[in-house]
Amino acid sequence: MIERKPSPAPKRSLQSLEAGMALFPHFRKHILLSGPVTAAQVAAISEATGLKERQIRTLAARYRAHPGAESLAPKPRGPAIGSHRIDPAVRTAIDALIDEIALKMVPPSRAETARQIWGLLHADNGNHRFSADLIPSEKTIERLLGEISSSAWARTTMGSKTRSAHEAHPGEYWSEGFLDLVQMDHTRGDVILVDSLRREELGRPWVTFLIEIWTRSILGYYVSFSDPSIFRCGRAVASALLPKEPILKHLGVDVSYPMFGLFKRLHADQAKPHRSEAFRRACVRNGIDPDVRKPGPAHLGGHIERLIGTMVGKLRILPGATGSNVSARDGYDAEAEAAMTLSEFERWLLCQIAVYHHTPHSALGGLCPAQMWEQAAACHGPLLPLSVDSDQLFLQFLPSKSLTVHSRGIQIKHRHYWHKALAARIGQKVDVSWDERTIQHVYAELDGSFVKMAVIGQYPDVWEADWEAARAGVRALGRAYQADGGRAATARAIAAANQETHLARARTKEARRRAKRREGEGTTLADLRATEKPEKPRIRWKPVADLGEDDWLKVRT
Repeated sequence: MIERKPSPAPKRSLQSLEAGMALFPHFRKHILLSGPVTAAQVAAISEATGLKERQIRTLAARYRAHPGAESLAPKPRGPAIGSHRIDPAVRTAIDALIDEIALKMVPPSRAETARQIWGLLHADNGNHRFSADLIPSEKTIERLLGEISSSAWARTTMGSKTRSAHEAHPGEYWSEGFLDLVQMDHTRGDVILVDSLRREELGRPWVTFLIEIWTRSILGYYVSFSDPSIFRCGRAVASALLPKEPILKHLGVDVSYPMFGLFKRLHADQAKPHRSEAFRRACVRNGIDPDVRKPGPAHLGGHIERLIGTMVGKLRILPGATGSNVSARDGYDAEAEAAMTLSEFERWLLCQIAVYHHTPHSALGGLCPAQMWEQAAACHGPLLPLSVDSDQLFLQFLPSKSLTVHSRGIQIKHRHYWHKALAARIGQKVDVSWDERTIQHVYAELDGSFVKMAVIGQYPDVWEADWEAARAGVRALGRAYQADGGRAATARAIAAANQETHLARARTKEARRRAKRREGEGTTLADLRATEKPEKPRIRWKPVADLGEDDWLKVRT
């Protein structure tokens, strides 16, 4: 069943209201609000107004239900607003086709939808085949489409953020006091930044904001080129907890930024870093409830969404601003106009945060967030416990994992880290945190404190991402070398080695065969027969003529 808008109440014209007002004194005088309507009462009203008995009794019932002049005014003629004279079977088919054609993520225009539905109802080779006199016109079908409620259109044709404006959102996500509720979210700035060496285009930065709901102050922020992660969420939360004077002094920005302090609840969306165990554990350790909201539209984090919209709108004045869409920068080369580095952008952002804090806020009744913060902080006491160590706080919000201690230490991506305190913990698991900005060391939490473990071997002091990118580059060079003749050379070497193996096997077989022939045969029964005597040589007689006179008695062989 398609959800439709309720029919509007019929509007009475001034002429009909005047007619009701003329009848009102007579009904007020003669018609009682309880009891039967007598013939005498009907006759008196009929004599004064000229109405017939049936009209008087109908108006009397309406008057008793709503005793006012408007109830006696004539109703407008014609069919009731929102009613249709469409055959029920046709209406059911139209609703089914609307659900199939129009109520989807990328719907056609209403005129095209009406044309498609009319054609499917009328086609003699289709599934419906209604007669022409039962099918409404395309204009009527368009009116039916217009009666669908905005929320029904939004649920099926819009994303979660867009449809939020078309849905009912009663109530409010309420803060119970100062530093009670903080909302956090990330956005990609609509501006292109450049590098600090050659001033060449780098890309768009990510900005994280935390807003304190009670005072509408920006409690913390973080700027980076990388996508939001546990590390960057932790840096943003730590920025909200700690005073801003060190960063203001480091960047050389002369603005007032007194907002900091330990808050009770952190409201964030369902992003993976917000749901990670390491991030939630760090929040709980510092007394912060990580109130990750349920999946849903953007209005559930409306305060931070509105703040992001305000701050992103300020980016349009910067060189290299990209605008919200392609049409907004038609004919404008944002890459060529880009001029600000990340540190310059952060200094500009701090100035804009100061402007925001000293601008009247409608949700505060016209007060500025800085005023509201000053009033609330004066009655609060210490904003941060004295026991909080900023270095330990930053380490707590680093990404971490439980790893086993081996004889060579802790292994992370083929690298080993060692500290002498690990010698007694071989075979145990310890919680290890790492800073994405360097691979030189990691931190192991031992006995409630963090121990810095150095890497074993010669490694450069680079980001984890840079190291992995360099390793990927080396692997790419290896693959390129293989593709450019290395693989063919490998194939030839494999074939030659295989051929040598086959030749060795053939030589071995032939050698063994020759050795068998040399050794002869074994002794069997067939070899035990009697030995044959050799034949005597034949006597060769010489002729007498060949014999000498004295040698004739001698026999020569």
